[in-house]
Amino acid sequence: MSRSSSGDRVTYGGTACRRRQPHTALAGWEPPGVPALRTRL
Repeated sequence: MSRSSSGDRVTYGGTACRRRQPHTALAGWEPPGVPALRTRL
């Protein structure tokens, strides 16, 4: 598991996103499954 901070920029499936809130990465918490955690850029 990895921990991310609010405001981190990440790329998933070729799409850039910014984290809305800090969270620990867990299976099933990918961007399509939990859109409330990320903002698409």
